[in-house]
Amino acid sequence: MNTRTINAQSSLFVVTMFLSITIFILASGGCASNVSGPGPGTPDVMQMQHYEMLVSAIEAKTRVDALAALALFEADIFRWHTNTLTETIAITELLALTDAVDKEDWVTAKRMLLELKSKYRPS
Repeated sequence: MNTRTINAQSSLFVVTMFLSITIFILASGGCASNVSGPGPGTPDVMQMQHYEMLVSAIEAKTRVDALAALALFEADIFRWHTNTLTETIAITELLALTDAVDKEDWVTAKRMLLELKSKYRPS
């Protein structure tokens, strides 16, 4: 064997190992946890306070307060005991809401907040 063949084989081995490890991590991270706790539809007291802060800031059209509340709400999402897909969707929706607040588009922000409420909070 020449050195080009050996380098190609070692590169293929490294790529295969990397892909295997990545698939394992994604598969194990995407499994739902059996631990109960705050999550979509079951907010705890802290998450409810952060949500109310966000509602107040958006209604008052206060950009700085809304961004602070959004940061707290994002931290709450990472405390959920749920699968990675649910967290990713929630973070994506929260980023869209953050974008609306950054642009001070209060009509869109309020509409998005109501959609989040119907999705992640009990009726």
